[in-house]
Amino acid sequence: MTDVVPQSSPLPMLATPGERLGWIFNDRNLYRRKFMETPPQPAPVPGHLLDRLNRAQRGLTKRILISLGAGVGLAFVIGCCGGIASSQSSGGGAAVGLFAFIALAAGVAGAIFFGVQPTMAKNAIQAAQQETQGQYAAQFADWDNRRQWFEHQQQQSVDAMTEWAAATPSPGTRRVDIIGGTTYGWEAVLTIFGGSLLATRGHMTLVDFTGEALCGELMDLAAMTNRSVQELRLPSELARFDLVAGLEPTELVDCLVEAMYGDAQGANRAERHQDGLLLREICEILAPTITMARLLAALRVLTDRPVQAALTADESGRLLDLQPDESRRQMHAHLRRIEAFLQPLESMGLESSTPDLNDLTCLIADGEGGNAQNELLKDLIVQWLARQVRRESAPMGSLVLLGADEVNHRSIEKLSTLCERRGVRLVLFFGHLREESLHTIGGGEVALMRLGNHQEANQAAEYIGKGHKFVLSQLTRTLGGNETHTLADTIGESETHGGNSGKSYSSHGRTTSYGTNWSKTRNWSQTESTANGTNWSDASSVQRVYEYALEPRVLQDLPEYAMILVKGQGRGSVIQAVEVDPAIITLPRVSMGPLDLPPLPDPTEAVIPATRQPSQVTVSQPQPLAAHEANPQTAAGPSLPGWGQAPVGQPQPQYPQQPYQGPWGGQQ
Repeated sequence: MTDVVPQSSPLPMLATPGERLGWIFNDRNLYRRKFMETPPQPAPVPGHLLDRLNRAQRGLTKRILISLGAGVGLAFVIGCCGGIASSQSSGGGAAVGLFAFIALAAGVAGAIFFGVQPTMAKNAIQAAQQETQGQYAAQFADWDNRRQWFEHQQQQSVDAMTEWAAATPSPGTRRVDIIGGTTYGWEAVLTIFGGSLLATRGHMTLVDFTGEALCGELMDLAAMTNRSVQELRLPSELARFDLVAGLEPTELVDCLVEAMYGDAQGANRAERHQDGLLLREICEILAPTITMARLLAALRVLTDRPVQAALTADESGRLLDLQPDESRRQMHAHLRRIEAFLQPLESMGLESSTPDLNDLTCLIADGEGGNAQNELLKDLIVQWLARQVRRESAPMGSLVLLGADEVNHRSIEKLSTLCERRGVRLVLFFGHLREESLHTIGGGEVALMRLGNHQEANQAAEYIGKGHKFVLSQLTRTLGGNETHTLADTIGESETHGGNSGKSYSSHGRTTSYGTNWSKTRNWSQTESTANGTNWSDASSVQRVYEYALEPRVLQDLPEYAMILVKGQGRGSVIQAVEVDPAIITLPRVSMGPLDLPPLPDPTEAVIPATRQPSQVTVSQPQPLAAHEANPQTAAGPSLPGWGQAPVGQPQPQYPQQPYQGPWGGQQ
């Protein structure tokens, strides 16, 4: 279990130079290597001792009986001979008795010798085994000491490795699009990424269109690190902020017309020019002091409300002279429409012209006012941001837009181009992947968070990309046989009788003859045929499929503090699993910068076999225009155990070892 480092407030630790979107978990245990030395094995018992035991046990009873029989028989023979000898000589009986006893004792001794031979052989084997066990114990102790030392070195090496590496945008990337996610996830990304941008790029302007004030934690971080912070809530504090301050009349008119019409498909070009012309004429009369309050007062004068405190009598008269009375009556509805657009901005800039230059400037939509007012404010703020980026006197390090879904893609593309040319980091947060965001993403690196809608998840998976691969589609085994046995007997017999007597009579010219012939034929035949046949086949077929590199369901089930970063790598791209929980900074083995990890050990040597870190998956890589022909013998993968190989040149399915699963499960 990982211990948490005690820290009173970890927020200031996030304000460390070096941009980071979050952290990538790199499992250091994948670098553990197995102790490859095989353990010693006990030496076998010497063969001659086993042979000795086998010889001693083989025919043991027979040898004992033979020895006893020989001893008893010899003693009996000697005893008989001794009896005969003692009858003839009185002195030879004792000697014969002694010899008979010796013969009997020799037979018994031989039986005893044959009986104890197996025991002696077993004792010799036991002594050899004890000696072998002693040697094995010493060898195993030495091997175990080497193994423990190796594992200790591995543990020290693994403990010294960094476990959390910073996820950073690719070098040269000026824009980052963050799609999907929840408000808590966005707040975490703002705290981590925003703190690194403040420490790396300096002045930041943050615009929050969500109405949830998600930048509160980032403002606390800036205050804790002694950075100046300015917060403006719109439209409730619109009087403190003038979005059109410092504009020339022509620039102001273009800004207002663009904000009023935006990217409306039904807008008439003639109406745009008409509104532009009218506002330009009004601004020429109101110059050099042009405010939204004075501009609205001029519109009211043109709609027959001539008494306006914001205008002088001379200005009111000049405005009435712009159009005859009949023309003003015809334009009344048109003028009222322009007034309705600009009326929510009447209080803008009454207390202050422009916000002061601070390290962190936050413009927060507080959700008050109607949709029309908020949309107009949003368009004006985007145009104000474009002017701020252009200004050389007030360099901006980074620009962050939360809730950029409703900003038209033309304004975003224009802002993106300006930021790229002036080296400003642009970060866009889109709550959904639809309409404007679909037209916009791809201008930089894209980070995907939880997308609950299945259609948006499908579109995000399409954006990440697909790839071809061969998968096993069918396994077939066939076993068949046939056997034929035929037996036929044929018996035939035929007999023919005939003849000629051989006699001939002639009488008066008449000849009579008689004859007889005879033949007999018999035939017999037998035919037998036998045929046996067996057939066996096994086959495996593969299919070329075109599948998502990341399944849409994975995007729908992402944790709240998880992110999928689609990152460029050279001319290819990879996807990285990124954690955006600010509390990770309190863990040990955390790097505030990216890491170049060493290559993983060979799967045959690794404790946990893996071919790559599970937190990163290559989506595409550059391919040559003309691919080199691969050797089919080496390109073919292994077949299933017990199955035949496919014909040469035919692709075979590959069955790699199951890769190590990442922190969220699934592939990477």
